[in-house]
Amino acid sequence: MVVALNRASISRAVLGAVIVVVVVVAALGAYYAATATRRPITLTVVTYSGAPAQPLLSLAASLFEKEHPGVKVDVVTFPYSEYISNELSVLEAKSPEYDVVTYTTTTVGQVAPYLLPLNSSVINESDILPPDLHAAGLYYNPLTGNTTWVGVPIQTDGIVILYNTRYFDNATLQQEFYNEYHVQLNPETWGNWSTVLDVDKFFVSHNITKYGVLLYTDQADLPANSFMAVFGWYYVRNSSLNCGNLFGMTSFGTMFMGCVPSWWGHGFPPPAINTSAGVQALETLKELVSYMPPPTQLQVTFYNSLPLMLSGQAPAIAGYLGQLPSIANSSNASLVGVAPLPGDSIRIGLTYIGVSRYSQHKQLALEFLQLVESPQFQVEAFLRTFVFPSSRQAYQMIISNTSIPAYLRQWAQAALAAAGKTAYVAPYFPAITSSVNSQVGEYLFNYIVGTTPSAEQALQQAAATLARAIEVYYSGSSS
Repeated sequence: MVVALNRASISRAVLGAVIVVVVVVAALGAYYAATATRRPITLTVVTYSGAPAQPLLSLAASLFEKEHPGVKVDVVTFPYSEYISNELSVLEAKSPEYDVVTYTTTTVGQVAPYLLPLNSSVINESDILPPDLHAAGLYYNPLTGNTTWVGVPIQTDGIVILYNTRYFDNATLQQEFYNEYHVQLNPETWGNWSTVLDVDKFFVSHNITKYGVLLYTDQADLPANSFMAVFGWYYVRNSSLNCGNLFGMTSFGTMFMGCVPSWWGHGFPPPAINTSAGVQALETLKELVSYMPPPTQLQVTFYNSLPLMLSGQAPAIAGYLGQLPSIANSSNASLVGVAPLPGDSIRIGLTYIGVSRYSQHKQLALEFLQLVESPQFQVEAFLRTFVFPSSRQAYQMIISNTSIPAYLRQWAQAALAAAGKTAYVAPYFPAITSSVNSQVGEYLFNYIVGTTPSAEQALQQAAATLARAIEVYYSGSSS
């Protein structure tokens, strides 16, 4: 049977087909548009290669991606000696290339002007150990006089006492030392550096070890490391120096007075080191070094101090917590105990992260900071990477967990005791450059090795160098 179609029927059929095609095309367009909008957002975190930053931030990146479907976190790394200059080149160009940037206690002055201000509505400020926050989470702008919260610590690190438990847990040595010096051998009980000198004399004179307690003697880092570890003890106990501000003024730290006295005549605090307290500290440091390898022959550093102790050549070191991850999974781990510096303190030295002002993903970047600062993440980071927390709650969770090896709980307990109260803070005013630190270090080093005859002379030279650098910075900024 043949069906005849008129022109009107054909037109309706064609129109229907066209409509179907249009609908399909529109649907496909919507699908591809939706697919395009679902392409992953990339959050870029820049840091230095190696511990503690790279493993910790890489762990945070993987967890953040799981919690944020559609977000990819790219952790970009550079060698430690290059990462700050790379960050600055991007930040100074106001480029959105980096969302989260890394800095340390000595480099906050360089990157802080380019970081987004933080507040307690974003980060739980009360859970961060006070020394960790004050050391370089806060930044003093010398041009405006304002202090801003710019970053959060990704860990607790700093100089404490790392000791060989084979010696200090030995009951015979404990009794002999007490009989001779009438104080405990336990490093957790050392109230001052005079006790450390007694420990040096005991171990060396009895031929137990070749050296006493080791401190870093590399010239460039001498002022901010070993000298500050000793001088800090005097500083926090001298209100005429700290003015009631135990961390020192923000940006100036322990090497400067904690206030600007009326007699000074400048808008910044004077150095605190060229004082009787500074002389006592430098003379004590020289005596401590006399029980160590001669610095002109072998300088003790971050890299060789722990091996010297573990080999039995020294009973203990004043070293960084950051040296422990290298042995945390080894048979040597249980042989190392941790204690605060004499007087229950720490020479703080941390790594921080902040959000770039030019990031196009500021909210995501802030959420990344929240993850890193959460107690749960910091516990996991400690167990996986052995990076010490900056969260009070994280420490309590670690210490109370009996399934964790005893030595890790002891390390955490000691780190909390050291960083839970006060700390000696390195200066990070922008004028205190590496060349200024090197010059100051040369003056102190020359006294320790006997080239400069008096501690007073070395400290006057060092203080003049610090004050001159800051004065030049101020005058240049105001011109």
